[in-house]
Amino acid sequence: MLSAVAARKASARQTDEQSAQSSSHPTSIQASREWSPSRPVELEESDAPRPEPTVISNFLPVLGQNTFLLARDDFSATGFQGDNGVVLVLNASESVALLGVYLLTVLQGRANLCGVTLGPSSTQHRVFAPRSSPIPVISWAPQEGHSKMSQRPLPLSVHANPDTTVVLIRYASTGVEGLGRICRVFENVFKPPRGTTARDIGIPEIRLISHSTKDMLPYTLPPSWETGLTYMDLPPNSRTDITLAPLCMVKGPKKSGKSTFSRTLLNRLLSRYRRVAFLECDVGQSEFTPGGMVALSIIEGHVFGPPFTHPTLPYRAQYIGSSTPRANPSYYLSAIQTLLETYRLEVHVPALADTSTSSDGRIEDVIPLVVNTMGWTKGLGADLNTRIGELVEPSHVFEIEGSEEGGWPARSVDLAGENNHTFPLCSPATSAVRVQLEAIQADATNMHAFSAADHRNINTLSYFHAVFPPFIGEQQPSASVSFSVVPSPVSLRQVTAECWDATLPLCARYPYEVCCESAFDRVYLVGSGYEDVVPSELPRVLNCAVVGLVAYDENTKEAEMEPTDQVVSSLPYSPGQPVPHPSISNCLGLALIRGVFSSSNPSPTPSQSSLTHLHILTPLPPSILGHARVLIKGEFELPVWGMLDFREGEEGGIAGVERERVPYLQWGKSEGLGSQRRRVRRNLMRKAQM
Repeated sequence: MLSAVAARKASARQTDEQSAQSSSHPTSIQASREWSPSRPVELEESDAPRPEPTVISNFLPVLGQNTFLLARDDFSATGFQGDNGVVLVLNASESVALLGVYLLTVLQGRANLCGVTLGPSSTQHRVFAPRSSPIPVISWAPQEGHSKMSQRPLPLSVHANPDTTVVLIRYASTGVEGLGRICRVFENVFKPPRGTTARDIGIPEIRLISHSTKDMLPYTLPPSWETGLTYMDLPPNSRTDITLAPLCMVKGPKKSGKSTFSRTLLNRLLSRYRRVAFLECDVGQSEFTPGGMVALSIIEGHVFGPPFTHPTLPYRAQYIGSSTPRANPSYYLSAIQTLLETYRLEVHVPALADTSTSSDGRIEDVIPLVVNTMGWTKGLGADLNTRIGELVEPSHVFEIEGSEEGGWPARSVDLAGENNHTFPLCSPATSAVRVQLEAIQADATNMHAFSAADHRNINTLSYFHAVFPPFIGEQQPSASVSFSVVPSPVSLRQVTAECWDATLPLCARYPYEVCCESAFDRVYLVGSGYEDVVPSELPRVLNCAVVGLVAYDENTKEAEMEPTDQVVSSLPYSPGQPVPHPSISNCLGLALIRGVFSSSNPSPTPSQSSLTHLHILTPLPPSILGHARVLIKGEFELPVWGMLDFREGEEGGIAGVERERVPYLQWGKSEGLGSQRRRVRRNLMRKAQM
């Protein structure tokens, strides 16, 4: 008996030793979790399977049943003209996610897209679906009573039941895919990645995505967002409420989905109002303009796509010249205050009746406002956001919660309550309705592949390669009376880029050659350290610089301008002079000074023996360039991708020079003192600030 007991104990010890040895080698467990090597290894989850991709498209295209290819003759029945297209018939609870650039038209029923319900109409919605951002998903929506009466005529070859949703998909030739040649980080973002199965729907440029992957994530609307957006769907309580458009303010920390919610809120308001004003206060991640600007834009059509797919000329704007207002917070607040005054006087209730007519039933005589604040929530940033809220006086405040560790303040007890932990939490204040929203999850975004700096770079390059529609401001009905001393050359219309020209890099484009002395009245430098730039060094500072083209009140230029030192430099510049006040100025857009050179003056004077010429690249239409009389150079710079010549091959270069031999550019890790990026600690506070 003793030998048998000893044998059992020895066997038990041997089993324990084997299990201990297997647990002391986490490499085998690590191999089964290659999909997330950064997560800590947990022994109890060693047998857990890898997460399966989720289904985002349950629509199975079957030619002749729910998928119908249209020829040229079939478009006559729909009222459109074109060569190719496809009609998709969605049954109840079906959804489809398409990757690419396409035009969407709802012919029958109703469809949900990015939090907006679209009904039958002749509007062709431009949808940009790159995999660098969450992919829009088209889903079936239940019909209302008037939807069946307003459906569009269907082609003879299309057979659909009355309770289905019928959409027309056409390829949109915009040239936006060419931006991937310029910024290689976004190369082929409108195509599925390698090794991913994507179905063909009959249009070669558009692919159907059935499952989500780590590189392709669908657009999802959190439950709290959907509930919060319903406050914009409530009908007016009385007739007087029609003239009181909502003033919505969106607040939240970085990487919480603040910009995405602002875009969704804008689209939801466009379902009730014909035009919506959008005030961009986030100078680092702007929605409709490149970074470095505080802009007031007028939007008329739904926006389906990331910011680089819809660059828009603002109604009025102010150039900050940096991705943060830290250098000049007082000017930043003055710019926002001026734009808010412009909205209240000129935009909110247009003074003149609109000459065009609208038959979709949307409100036309009032324009609501959406204010997108910045994600800087610590110290000075929190104070600036508080001051912006006081200036806006919003009717609805949508506040996205963030972690307290990230610097976002804790939820107030009177608003959150002690026993209520659900979202959203709404409590009407004295003059505003506050709605608290949950932050978007990190695994629902592509932040692991595309950083905020990448999106800022592609947004800037998209602006300089954009082609805006030709227009003359005087020929368009403004539907407003300008109360500003500097009228805006852009009327109360949405002026968004129609296409992009990425055939040539910026170094190979034909620029405007401008004589600086005759074209501009003043050159300003703003930002840290620019007050020490002497006039003789100004041509070197302006070379390859991104500047703001500003119009200002010419009646005040003689009184406010200081005399320049024309003996040292022919440029109208004085060191340390403040920029024009926002109340008498308007930033029309950005420009790139590609070259600076001097020439002899045909009529020399003792102060000007030579003239300075600038080679300027700008996407602004020529009809508004004549209003720009001031150049402002800030800290905002052109991305390195914009300096390269993508025609030189994979390595890139400039004007036939290899990139290793291009001056001022260095690739890879630098060596030596001062070679790395300077990092400034701003987390040190005095006792009074704690």
